[in-house]
Amino acid sequence: IKLARHFIGLQTLGLTLKRCYREMVMLLVFVCVAMAIFSALSQLLENGLDLGTKNKDYASMPAACWWVIIS
Repeated sequence: IKLARHFIGLQTLGLTLKRCYREMVMLLVFVCVAMAIFSALSQLLENGLDLGTKNKDYASMPAACWWVIIS
């Protein structure tokens, strides 16, 4: 915060984030919803409906969410 006093770019970034707070929250909501949908879809596609052939990379929803985040 103290550096923002000296750099006009940081002041502009802070002002932009302050003015676009609602849009940033909406973007975060859209990303979280997309992550939930695609992780559920990837877990279903990789594990399939057969419970005998499990892929260890997609063993749980958090593991599938991690795959969505890193890719």
